[in-house]
Amino acid sequence: MSIFTPTNQIRLTNVAVVRMKRAGKRFEIACYKNKVVGWRSGVEKDLDEVLQTHSVFVNVSKGQVAKKEDLISAFGTDDQTEICNCLYFETLSEV
Repeated sequence: MSIFTPTNQIRLTNVAVVRMKRAGKRFEIACYKNKVVGWRSGVEKDLDEVLQTHSVFVNVSKGQVAKKEDLISAFGTDDQTEICNCLYFETLSEV
């Protein structure tokens, strides 16, 4: 008898959620709390160190990833990294 362990599940810990509402939809990205503070103060320079994942979510806590059509209608692209940059620079985070 074997125990099933999901291998595709990613646990996000120490999460600071950055939210933005655009085109009537809410988008979120997951960041590290301590790195967000460092980024805001200018200590941290690399955005890859701040982001937990380069995915754009509708709801981070439930793990609901934003639909491609919604991303294109709101941002004009479906490039997740570019949208993460846009979200991070245009919003205030909740730490």
